[in-house]
Amino acid sequence: MNKEYRIKKFVQKTLGCTCPDKVFAEIEEEPLALLSSSRSRSITIGGRLLLYIWNIKGPHMFQEDLLAMLEAGKRERDGRGLNRFRAVLAVDNDLQHYEKEAASYFSQYADRDDRMNIHVVSTADLKDL
Repeated sequence: MNKEYRIKKFVQKTLGCTCPDKVFAEIEEEPLALLSSSRSRSITIGGRLLLYIWNIKGPHMFQEDLLAMLEAGKRERDGRGLNRFRAVLAVDNDLQHYEKEAASYFSQYADRDDRMNIHVVSTADLKDL
């Protein structure tokens, strides 16, 4: 299974994105320099969708860097004229705790921006990416 197919499957199945299949013909991926984690990356799909994927290795990282991640993603989305930004946080355990925390931070930051979403997934969901 090629990487483009795995990314498409993750975005559509895990994140619930309804992007049409044709946008997955163009996928750009690069490291996400703004976060201290070496396991973070940015993926742009079809010139429309921007994903920031961040593997979180503890609550201290989460609290310090989430707002910076959201701000950078929104700024990049708007600056590049993309349609949507999805922040994806991958955690090893305690998924429900991080979902609540992420929702709280996100609601304070996003403030009715319906072109931003946040997702908390298990690191196992990223194993094929």
